[in-house]
Amino acid sequence: RLYAQWSKDQLRAGLGSGAGVGGGAGQLGPMPLDDLEDNPFRLPPDDQIFRIRDEERQRRAAERELVKTQKVWEKTTASSRVHKNRRIDDGADETLLAPDATKQVRSQRTEGIGRDTRREKENVTDFVKKKREMFLMQMHLDVQKAEILKLDEKAKQKEEALKKSQQMLDEDVTRFDAFLQNNDQKAHKALKTAEEKTKIKNDKIQKIKVLRSNLSAIQSEIAKFREQKDECIKFKQFLEKLTPQEWKDQKDEEKLERKKYRKQQWVAVKMAKYKEQERAEIEAEERAMEEKAQENSRGRRKPKREAAEEEQKERDALEARRRRIRKKYPTQEAVEAEYIEVSSGEEMPLYFEEPKQLLDVFTSLEESNLFLIQNSQDTEQALEELTQRYEEIKRSSGATEDKLRWNIEDLEKQIAQENQRCEMLRQEVSEKHRSSEQEELLKEVGEKVVEVHSVCVNDKEHDPDTQEMLKAIEAKLEDLLNFLEEMEETEAGARQVEALEKQKDKDRRKDQRRQRMEQANRKTEERKQESLKRSQAPIHKKVGKQIMFRSAPLFQERREVEEDDGFEENCKDHNIFGIWINKEGMPNAHKPTRPS
Repeated sequence: RLYAQWSKDQLRAGLGSGAGVGGGAGQLGPMPLDDLEDNPFRLPPDDQIFRIRDEERQRRAAERELVKTQKVWEKTTASSRVHKNRRIDDGADETLLAPDATKQVRSQRTEGIGRDTRREKENVTDFVKKKREMFLMQMHLDVQKAEILKLDEKAKQKEEALKKSQQMLDEDVTRFDAFLQNNDQKAHKALKTAEEKTKIKNDKIQKIKVLRSNLSAIQSEIAKFREQKDECIKFKQFLEKLTPQEWKDQKDEEKLERKKYRKQQWVAVKMAKYKEQERAEIEAEERAMEEKAQENSRGRRKPKREAAEEEQKERDALEARRRRIRKKYPTQEAVEAEYIEVSSGEEMPLYFEEPKQLLDVFTSLEESNLFLIQNSQDTEQALEELTQRYEEIKRSSGATEDKLRWNIEDLEKQIAQENQRCEMLRQEVSEKHRSSEQEELLKEVGEKVVEVHSVCVNDKEHDPDTQEMLKAIEAKLEDLLNFLEEMEETEAGARQVEALEKQKDKDRRKDQRRQRMEQANRKTEERKQESLKRSQAPIHKKVGKQIMFRSAPLFQERREVEEDDGFEENCKDHNIFGIWINKEGMPNAHKPTRPS
């Protein structure tokens, strides 16, 4: 309905403007704004469509409200509204009227169109031709207007682009000028800085030359002093070699005494400090015990026996605390072990203080050298005699030595053969008894470990690995032993431990007696059951001739020698205990390998 109403309005606007187009045929010019608005070939915008729909809805609502208040004779029917006609005035000239009047005339002309086709008929060919001319004219105008708008938009864009380009050129010129000014300033500053640096460099070069001359002079003096030092060291070493050994030993003893004295002083200071701290802690403990005893004595009086027991307990606790405090501080031996010896850096003074001492030493050395020369000559003569005797003895003992060597080699070969034979016999014996005994022993050890683990660790879901159970048992034993040592530090704890040991001995003896009695009762019961079974068993009487079986074929015993290298047993021992015993009887922790 909205579209039909819009089509009607557009058709009315087209018919009203048709006379103006026909009258002005051949004249092309800009179309008025009102004609653009009444163009029937232009779709209205969405908001206009919704606005028309709202206006139509409001108009119908108003008509319904009006009809409700009208009388019967005032109401009309649909047929009377259809046949209602209006006269069209053809005498009005739209070109001579004002725009508002022209719109009014157009609306009056087109108001009756489509109402009653029976009153007035029009040629369809002329109407279509007129509409075609209107459409072509309107399209030509729209194309011209769109082209004009497009050219205007392009001109505006060109102008804006020119303005932006001019602005960018102005900005570039400004930045370039600023850049040139900045470069000039930097160049001037760089020249000034270069002059300053050149001046500083020249000053430093002069200083370096002066320092190098001073350095060469100092190095020459150092070389001179180093030569003097080397000569002095050489003379010092020579004098130290000439120094009597008794004087050196005396100075070494004095140095050791000084070191020992420093160590004693350091240990004494440390021990005094530890003793002071220990005494302060013990006094604090005693004061705390006294205050506690005074607080307990303020209450009701206790019997003498109970008071004496409490006093004895307090003395024992105080003594235990004293021992604990003494253990906390290191002993004198530990403090002495902590001491680090530091040398004082003092050099041994020279023995020679006067030239006369050096002359005396030279005289004594000369005398001793003469004596040593004479002794060396005697020694050389004796050495020649001994060398001759040695050569004679060597020639005579050569034959005997060769004979004894041959005898020794024969005996060693015999010993090696006997050892090899003994080893083979030992292996044969051990391979026969080893497998069965080891299995029984391992089984018995495993059962004992499980029993001890269940008693000590109180873990029903124990680890099947024997080594892990042994580790757990060892850890539990360490904890119990540490606890017993702590208990034995006090007198009451020691008495309690002794009483528990006696009680456990009694329980162990009692359990042994009970186990022996149970074992004896079990054996007696087994014998009774066996005898009862034998007495109650039926007696089978032999009837008829005894059945004789065919004789078995002659059996010839064959002895099969199976070589056992012990690899499986070694693997089993390694998996259970983590070690295995090789053929030489030595334990080995590595995984066993099969001999090739």
